[in-house]
Amino acid sequence: MKRVTKKINRFFESLGDFFYVHKYVSIITMLSIAFALGLQLPGLKVDTTIEGFLREDDPALIKFYEFRKQFGRDDAIIIALNPPDIFSLNFLNILKSLHYELEDNVPYLNEITSMINARFTIGRGDELIVEDLLEKWPEDETQLEILREKVFANPLYKNTLISEDGKFTTITIKIESFINDETDSGTSELQDFNDDLFEDELSEYITDAEETTSQSEINDQKIITSIKEIISDHRDLDFPVYLSGSPVINTELTEAMQRDMTLFMGLAILVISIFLYILFQSWHGVMLPLLVVILTLISTLGLMALSGTAIKLPSQIMPSFLLVVCVCDSVHILAIFYRSVMEGREKQKALREALGHSGTALLMTTVTTSGGLLSFANADIAPVADIGIFGPVGVLLAFIYTIVLLPPLLSIIPMKNSTPGEKAYNDKKGPGIIDGILTCFGNMAVNYPKTIIGVSLGLLCIAIASIPGLTLSHHPVLWLPENAEVRRATEIVDEKLKGTSTLEVILDTGEENGWYDPELLQDLNRMSAYAESYSEGNVFVGQAISLVDMLKEINQALHENRSDFYTIPEDRNLIAQEFLLFENSGSDDLEDLVDSQFSKSRFSLKLPTIDAVEYTGFTNIFEKRLINELNGTVEITITGIVALLLRTIHAMMISMIKSYTTALIVISILMIILLGRLGIGLLSMIPNLFPIILILGIMEWFHISLDAFTLLIGSIAIGLVVDDTIHFFNNFQFFYDREGDVRKAVVLTLQSTGRAVLFTSLVLSSGFFIYMFASLGNLFYFGLLTGITILLALCADLILAPALMVLYLEKR
Repeated sequence: MKRVTKKINRFFESLGDFFYVHKYVSIITMLSIAFALGLQLPGLKVDTTIEGFLREDDPALIKFYEFRKQFGRDDAIIIALNPPDIFSLNFLNILKSLHYELEDNVPYLNEITSMINARFTIGRGDELIVEDLLEKWPEDETQLEILREKVFANPLYKNTLISEDGKFTTITIKIESFINDETDSGTSELQDFNDDLFEDELSEYITDAEETTSQSEINDQKIITSIKEIISDHRDLDFPVYLSGSPVINTELTEAMQRDMTLFMGLAILVISIFLYILFQSWHGVMLPLLVVILTLISTLGLMALSGTAIKLPSQIMPSFLLVVCVCDSVHILAIFYRSVMEGREKQKALREALGHSGTALLMTTVTTSGGLLSFANADIAPVADIGIFGPVGVLLAFIYTIVLLPPLLSIIPMKNSTPGEKAYNDKKGPGIIDGILTCFGNMAVNYPKTIIGVSLGLLCIAIASIPGLTLSHHPVLWLPENAEVRRATEIVDEKLKGTSTLEVILDTGEENGWYDPELLQDLNRMSAYAESYSEGNVFVGQAISLVDMLKEINQALHENRSDFYTIPEDRNLIAQEFLLFENSGSDDLEDLVDSQFSKSRFSLKLPTIDAVEYTGFTNIFEKRLINELNGTVEITITGIVALLLRTIHAMMISMIKSYTTALIVISILMIILLGRLGIGLLSMIPNLFPIILILGIMEWFHISLDAFTLLIGSIAIGLVVDDTIHFFNNFQFFYDREGDVRKAVVLTLQSTGRAVLFTSLVLSSGFFIYMFASLGNLFYFGLLTGITILLALCADLILAPALMVLYLEKR
């Protein structure tokens, strides 16, 4: 192993000579590559949609796109209005003006529904009339009272058009499923598919859908902005107006993410600059590492744009993460280079020494950090998998830029031997304090190894016992600040109008005209009644909508509008005739509920927007009940926003198990190979695992749930903290082989490499503490917990690792 290390060291020394001689070619080449990749940045997408959390080939996502192809989007923008009196001419005039202004000016609008144009079905003799609710405008109190009676008599209006207490009414806006930004007509790119070609075209449709998802969300932002402007311009709206629905939530998350990313990158650069100046006391000691990490960031994001990979909520951490993590490579090179220059060596020799001494260690840490991040590559959560792919790419690019670009830049910058880092290396007072602290840690580990290991083992046992109590959570609305308008609006609409999310069920009879069967329709009617009666904890069904509701509405209208005929006809032929009459009335609403062959029907449940974990019990019970009611004669597919949230929760658990297991195995193997000894390699994993297990225990103690962000902590942390462990064990082996005394080797190791370990840990933890300034609450916990994990790892490297080595080697 030592021979291999020496060969690698000599290779890096030769690289130092090569890049010094060919300095200008190296600089121009690397800058040209960065420039070319930077040109791709305008194409970088942003995606905060719920479906963006899942992989493209996820079965749940495929079902979701299949549903959208047949029935369109299942989400909607809800404008809830809370006027003093809904049934007054003053309010109705305001509603009419607002309705038509929205209809005329909101881009990409597919459908808008309010009391102005809500479907009102009535029979006149043998004729079925489908018209707008306010087809005839009321002119006096008597007509307003008739309108009130119409609204409250129609079960389909409850909790959709008007609240149960009659104090809230809505304007519901549905937008196109997938939007081509080249046209403002609002025409969907993916419409009017022939049912016969459905299966053949589904694969192509899904591909197109995936490509346009990010563009669709950008258009959501345009729509929400347009709606907000129209509402704000209506000065006669002197009553509360609440804007909610999945598109509104997604837009708010997107805007928050964009603000946070800009803030994080600015703070990361500031933190890095401060630490670099404290360490090196020179402008080039600050600017050169910053140049390397910024070029790394530009190149990584450029590759993401080139591959069509969008920035999503969890992957938004990557830019600032790369800035903080990748600066450490430059620090190790500069520290040795400046010391060599101060000792009087020429630049070329100083560069040769810096690369020869640090190149191997940097290669090792690049491999281990990449290994930790690669554990995410196979995650079921799409943005986590993106981190597992582009995180290692960024780490590798940082290594390449450091080795190829930093030496030639140093060679052309004029500097005096006494300037760079003079205070950092020659000020006896500063280093004396740090060395004294590190020596104190070393003496503690040497003198009390059993006590340290015993205390650590006790903490580990308590933490391990607590881990099973950890809970999962996925509630994007609660990520937003408490004072966020959409969060408050969602809570109010859920309370007053009984839901802002949907669970969609596709019921496929497998035969043409299968939904003319009265028995099957009766079964579905019983399921609707059961669903609307369900209430358990925070889960309730505000409304169940299906083909049955429309059929009962038609049947009532054709029987003199008598409420006792709000039932399902018992004759199959009569059912077929009633549906035909509705189709001939000019309304296309039937297309929203059933396919043209009447073989496949939609069953929609309106649910509140809550933590996805809470839906689990209801969906399991509901699906079993549905199978029993329909006697297994219908193929059931559960999809929609709620189904995607549930799938995300399950994918989070699978992803965590996969990533933690993969990271543990990969990094253990790498540590054994890199340190060259099986015993020490396995022993080195203890201080690496200690902070991760402890932080999981701390999360349970403080009731912090695992979500799409906090599940990243373990694998990210182990990939980072292992770097310092490598430096400790690598230097320890050197001093132990030279001195032959384990206690002396521990102290010498901490006095030599302890300073670098301390610096990099402080930079990394500070970089993660930056996330505590996020506007999204879940990022606060991610930053806090990851930063604490890195500091715990620092303590483990400075105290626990030396204690382990003392006990291990003295017993041999």
